[in-house]
This record gives sequence, structure tokens and C-alpha cells, in this order.
Amino acid sequence: MKPLYIIILFFTITNMQAQEQTKLGLQDAVDYALKHNANIKKSQNNVLKAKKKVWETTAMGFPQIDATASYQQFLKQPVNLLPARIMNPQAPPGTYVPVKFGTEQNMKWAATLKQLIFSGSYLVGLQSARTYKKISENAALKTRQKIKELVVNAYGNAILSDESIKIMQHNVEVLKQNLFEVRQMFENGLVEETDVEQLQITLSNLENQLDYLKRMQKVAYQMLNFTLGRPLNAPLKLSDDIAKLKEDGMRLSLLKSEFNADKNVDYQIVKNQTKAKKLQVKFEKSKALPSIAAFVNYGKNAYNNDFKFFDDTQNWFEQSLFGISINIPVFSSFARSARLRQAKLDLENAQNDLTEKAKELRLQYDKARNEYEHSFKNYEIAKANLTLAEKINRKEQIKYKEGIGNSFQLNQVRMQLYQTQQQYLQSIIDIINKKVVLENLLGE
Repeated sequence: MKPLYIIILFFTITNMQAQEQTKLGLQDAVDYALKHNANIKKSQNNVLKAKKKVWETTAMGFPQIDATASYQQFLKQPVNLLPARIMNPQAPPGTYVPVKFGTEQNMKWAATLKQLIFSGSYLVGLQSARTYKKISENAALKTRQKIKELVVNAYGNAILSDESIKIMQHNVEVLKQNLFEVRQMFENGLVEETDVEQLQITLSNLENQLDYLKRMQKVAYQMLNFTLGRPLNAPLKLSDDIAKLKEDGMRLSLLKSEFNADKNVDYQIVKNQTKAKKLQVKFEKSKALPSIAAFVNYGKNAYNNDFKFFDDTQNWFEQSLFGISINIPVFSSFARSARLRQAKLDLENAQNDLTEKAKELRLQYDKARNEYEHSFKNYEIAKANLTLAEKINRKEQIKYKEGIGNSFQLNQVRMQLYQTQQQYLQSIIDIINKKVVLENLLGE
């Protein structure tokens, strides 16, 4: 038992160490999700399924071989009546003799080779299957883009929670020190008790916010693990920080990129769906064409009153058949023309959808580009505001300690600082979120 226990312990420790060492940057997280996310695996399966569908359709034009085998035994052989005079010329007219024909048992087997020679529907169906495969590949690419966007959002939220907790912990420590100093001043009669009570209320609110941030930090990491395709509570460390996200997010070259609808996956999907509608029109037209097929059949039959079909003495009688069939549609009471008209209307709608999709995507691109560019300005403003808020806070602290300022004004300045800190962090997260939206629209 000891060797087994040691082996289990070794693998347990190795697995724990591997989990503890899981450390991902943003790009690492995206790459990981594109391999392990459940939706990615589903989309890959759908592409594989479409490929098999293409082969299934293709195989219909290749030779098809079917084989059959059967065994029969009459529990009661059928009886036929023959005129008695066949057996006995002296028999009275109108009399019959019961006769059993054939053997009680028989066995036969046969193989049939079928080959489709021409079918317009088959040729169009083959093109349709290939178009279906392209649509599934487009859908898989769309899934990859969506997963990338979700990972960026989840990673950013996790970083935001980390940074928010750090700032809030710092704010709590500073406020505790301020509270201690104000208490000392109150005991020396330099400030009113209201100032102490006001700070206590502010500190209590900050500590409550800190507790909330810690709870939401766990949720943020669970959401990131879920998006990555990992267990919800699997240990995870983020190697990128807020500064790295800001640096990677500010990709000014994106603003100079020209929008091309053909590179957008949503446009490609609608384009392929339009192609599928065109093929449906061709398919309905092809139903008016004849189809030609050929077949060859070969088999053997054996008959016996006893089950001796596998004996060397058993006689087997061969049979073979060759044939060609031609199916020519003649008149369908205008059902074919009705189906063709429906297919043409579907195609017209699809072409309109394609035109509208190009316009829609252009609007989305202009909006995303403006939002991405505006996120830079928001960041610069948030950064400048944070610098000013810190400066104002320091001045109010000095004024209050010197007896010039008041606690109400100081508290207002603190609240402004805390709000500005969150706005600064959020402005960086907005940059990376807006960036991935623009990248997806550009087809990158």
C-alpha cells in the first residue's frame, strides 16, 4: 500500500503546484479560452459536423452497394389444385387434385450495385453542403470573437476589482490615521465632537465598501474562470496590471484602419446565407431535369426440404440483372413553379438583408471607432481629475489641521477623491473593452 500511497500523494502535490502556478496575462487568457471554452468546442464540433455533411452529400454520387440474405421455411406449404385429368386421363371432368409445389425450405442472397449517372438536384445539393460548411466556419469565427470579447471584459473586471481593493485599503488606512489624529485634537479641545463622529461615519462606509469589493472580487475571478473554461474556484493569478492594460489598449493604428465589410464575420455569414438562397433557386429549377441511374444485381437461390444449405451437395442457382432507370418530371400541377417562386422571393429578401447588413455594420464601425477614440479623452480627463483631486485633498487636509478648514468641506473633498479614483480605473478598462469591439468589427 505504501508505494500506491506515495504515487497518489505525488500526483496530488504536483496537481496542486500546477494550480498554484496558474498565472495569465490578458493575451494568455484569450489564448487559453480559445482552446478550452465550452462554446469554442461546440463551434468546432459544428464545423466538423458540416464537413461530414459535405462528405455525406458527396457520397450519394458514388457507387452504392447493398447486400441481402434471407431464409424461409414453410410451416404449412401452400396447396394448389390441378385438374385431375392431368394426372389421370380417366378422371371425371371437373375434379381436381391438390398439389404442393416447391420445397419446404429455401435460402437466397443477393448484392446490388447502384450508380447515380446524372442528377441536377445532386449537383446543387453538393454546392449547398459546401456553403453550409462555410456558414458553420463563419459561426465558429464569430464564437471566437465573442469569447475574446468576453475574456477581455472579464479580465478587465478582475483587474479592476484588484486595483479598487488596493486603493480602498489605502483610503481606509489613511482615514484611520486621520480619525486618530482628530480624536487627539478633540481631546485637546481643538475640534468639535461632530468632526470625530463624521469621520467615524465615513470610515464605516469605506470599510463596508471594502467588504463589498472583496466579495465582488471573488465573483469577478469566478466569471473569468468560467469564461476561460476552468473550474469556477480554480486558483488564478493575473500577471498584467492596470498599467499594462492601458498600454496595450491604446492602439492608435486602429483609428486609421479602413472598414471593409467583406472582412467582417457577420457580413460573411449573411453573404453565405444569400448564396444558400441562390442555390435553393437552382435546386428548385433542377427538379425539372431528368435523373439517370444504373444498377447491377447478382444473387443465388437454394431450395431443399431439409436444412442442408451449407453442405457441399447443395445446389445454388445463380441470377443476375442489369438495368438503367430514367426519371423524367412531366407535370406537377404547377407545384414546382410555386416552390421556385417562393425560393426566388427568399433570395430577394436575402439580398436586401445583405445590403442592410453592410449599412448596419458601417454604422456600428463608426460608433465603435468614435467610442474608442473618445475613451482616450476620457482617460486623459480622468487622469487629470485624479491629480487635481489628490492635490485638493492634500490642501484641505492641511487647512483642516491648521484650523482654517472645516470637517464638512474636508469630507466632501474625500468623497470626490474616492469617486475620481474609480473613474480613473474605469476609464482604462473602457479603453480595452472598446478596443476589442472595434477589432472584431474590422475582422482582426
